[in-house]
Amino acid sequence: MRSADSRLRALMVVSLIAVMVFSLFIVAGCSSDDAAGNRAATDETAGDTSGTEESAGSDNADDNNTVAPSEDTPETLTVRVYFASSGDRAFAVEREIPYTQAVAAAAMKELLAGPTANELAVWTALNTQIPEGTELLGITIQDGVARVDLSDDFDDGGGSFSVTARVAQVVYTLCEFSSVDAVEFYMEGELIDLFTGEGLELDGPQTPEDYYSALPIDA
Repeated sequence: MRSADSRLRALMVVSLIAVMVFSLFIVAGCSSDDAAGNRAATDETAGDTSGTEESAGSDNADDNNTVAPSEDTPETLTVRVYFASSGDRAFAVEREIPYTQAVAAAAMKELLAGPTANELAVWTALNTQIPEGTELLGITIQDGVARVDLSDDFDDGGGSFSVTARVAQVVYTLCEFSSVDAVEFYMEGELIDLFTGEGLELDGPQTPEDYYSALPIDA
């Protein structure tokens, strides 16, 4: 009888051990699954965060209106600026300038700087009717009209031909660009419809055709 009881106790102990071992395996398996699930969730969240950062970067680039330079972007551009020649004709001089998207403003600054010493050595009759010290205050182009704002030095001195010629120089220089059909003049931010006491009236935006008779282009 004792032998039977001993065997029964031994069997119960073995069963209990087996149940405990099985339970440990289940707990370990659940822990592994939870850990794997947590890692997967963490990886997914990291992926979403990366995507958000990339989108933000794209939005910032659009807000700044920046354009990444391409391999095809030239280092320089050639523009034409118009001066007076022989006193009664317009003459175009080509200048090479650093590449810029604001090419109309760059051309205006070249024009306001006047003829260079090298240009005068080649074309001795070259001159500008734009008064020295004239500064470009701003320029916008919309619907084919360039609105150019100049300092009030632009209105200084000269007779009727000088005033007409300086306006023509600006019109010819800006209308070389395909985006510009006419030029509207401002000085110190105010729209100009009459220049100086010479009586040059500007009836709306000015076109090259308005000045061919007064300052024909020396082709």
